[in-house]
Amino acid sequence: MNIVLIGKGSILFSLALKIKEYSYLNIDMIIWDNRSNNKKDLHFFENLKKKFKIIKVKNINQSSAIKLIKNDIDYILSVNNTQIFNKRFVEIFKNKIINYHYSLIPSYKGLYSCTKVILKNEKYTGITWHIVTNKIDNGPIVFQKKIMIKKNENASSLIIRLNAECIKTFMEFIKNLKKKRFTKNKKKIKDFRLYLKKDKYTTISTTMHSKKILQTFKAFDYYPFTSPLPKLKIFLDKFFKINIINKIKKPNKKFAKFLKINKNEYLIKTLDNKYLKINVCNN
Repeated sequence: MNIVLIGKGSILFSLALKIKEYSYLNIDMIIWDNRSNNKKDLHFFENLKKKFKIIKVKNINQSSAIKLIKNDIDYILSVNNTQIFNKRFVEIFKNKIINYHYSLIPSYKGLYSCTKVILKNEKYTGITWHIVTNKIDNGPIVFQKKIMIKKNENASSLIIRLNAECIKTFMEFIKNLKKKRFTKNKKKIKDFRLYLKKDKYTTISTTMHSKKILQTFKAFDYYPFTSPLPKLKIFLDKFFKINIINKIKKPNKKFAKFLKINKNEYLIKTLDNKYLKINVCNN
């Protein structure tokens, strides 16, 4: 089976090494998603360059990029790829493009699915491999694996566990792909959309319950990865971007809504009379 990998980051790196273990799987080439030049990912690119044919591409839909891929390729695996394939690309490689997605489709399609499931307090999520069509995350499902979301899960820890599950179950996915065991993506579901331009999800306040504040922070916490989302904000004496939030015991000093400790630290009292220490960006 001849494969082209398109994407970037640690999961693409791990998957390429996994594929290399099997003699009947061959990586014809890797197309590195270079739309956003993340320095943290560069060492993965450099290490892959030693083992595979790899090319950086900013726009996968350009004719020059499409020509890089052989017409007789068996499958194109899109893994941590931020670029959307246009109609022409999908038609040229019809039923050959398989996307790796961080949710149990049809729930939580599109971007930021790990943030969404934590915000919505879901108990379970998972991974999906599905055929790419002209509708986002809407093609037939090749393979899914369900996992439980842990109590103190944040976005980054969830991504790490989902990626580990992807590597662990990769050959089950390949087995379904070879035997063409596909499930139609029929179920219609009202999906949750994250409108980042609105303050509903990106701003917290002392009028919120402590549990909701901590849950929101965890949903936006991608450290040590580069976050695809803006930092959360809070209005105290002015708007601040938030670095860290920690729950603390009731302080000795009384205050109404918030107390400034220093230029980067504040204590806040929440709606349910709990106390949090917040580290902020002072700029």
